[in-house]
Amino acid sequence: MKQYYEAIEILPEDSFEAPEFIRIDVTDMTDKERVPVLQGIKDVMSGVKCKFSLHLCGHEDGESCSMEAI
Repeated sequence: MKQYYEAIEILPEDSFEAPEFIRIDVTDMTDKERVPVLQGIKDVMSGVKCKFSLHLCGHEDGESCSMEAI
């Protein structure tokens, strides 16, 4: 199962803009290797109201996806 760190901008409901979005594949990384990746995402999205998630993607395995807040 693929694993991704994701950040998506939270926009007002009446917004017609596309939200800023980042997805980084962390599938084969150790917890120690993931720390700077998450920090990098937070640095890039600083000043932007957003939600950070761990996306567990099961599409390649014929399964559904799930999201965990990080």
